[in-house]
Amino acid sequence: MVPKGINWLQRHKLITGVLVFAYFVFIVFMHGPMVHVSNYFQGMLGFGTYNKVVLVVYCLAAIGAATLLVTQIRKYPENRAVKLAYLFGTLALISIHSRFMFDSNVEAIHSLEFTLLAVLLFALFNRFGAAIMFAVPFMLVDELYQYWVLYPDFNDYFDLNDISMDIYGCSLAMVTLMILNVKGEYPVKPLYKRVEFWGLMGMLGFFAIAFATCFIAPYEFEKCSNTFLVLNERMAIEPFWREHPISHVIYHVQKPMEAIVCFSTLIFICFGLDSLRNDKLPQPNFPQP
Repeated sequence: MVPKGINWLQRHKLITGVLVFAYFVFIVFMHGPMVHVSNYFQGMLGFGTYNKVVLVVYCLAAIGAATLLVTQIRKYPENRAVKLAYLFGTLALISIHSRFMFDSNVEAIHSLEFTLLAVLLFALFNRFGAAIMFAVPFMLVDELYQYWVLYPDFNDYFDLNDISMDIYGCSLAMVTLMILNVKGEYPVKPLYKRVEFWGLMGMLGFFAIAFATCFIAPYEFEKCSNTFLVLNERMAIEPFWREHPISHVIYHVQKPMEAIVCFSTLIFICFGLDSLRNDKLPQPNFPQP
């Protein structure tokens, strides 16, 4: 069912492009209402109980998804070891992130909200790595909207933790499609000929230039007269652990360089997904970007 749906989207790219835009608008403008819903249930149950309920739901969903995917790997056994490595490696990153970088377990929603966008982008580009890479600009715009418009008086830092979790979720979505035997580009282009590789290089180059010219400042005390964006409003380097002012949860806030290195490395590793396929099965050819 899933492969057929993706195949339809691959063949109707104009519709898929419209869906990408519409879903992104939904993500941006539904964030506020969804936070209000979450706060309602948190107020009704109490923070401790609500946190535990979310954790149980999150764990059950993860176990169910992993069980289903392992079953699918048995059905399509080619590259089994590498598929399992990608699957459990991504789940491990999500678990570690949720353990040390959440101020509330409801933040797990970040592993889901951009997954549909990544699926739609996969249908546009026909490559797993491209879907993850080109979801990142949407994530950056979404976080910028929250930082500047939605919660300017509450957030004192640009939440790179959320972007990392978004990328882990997109990675899991692409691993899922690969395991479900969804087809993409065939034969696979060399990495240096793929637009997503140069997109990643361009993003890293942009950040390098932006930091070097002070167009983006990591902290308030490093701001210059030409600074457009300050990623953290603290007047000192962010400590390793931070205490949330309301819930008093202790969690880690990623420093800018730390976050950029982490999610760029994962994106680069995920470029390898496009080299994994069930070669014994027919591979369709789609027009490539």
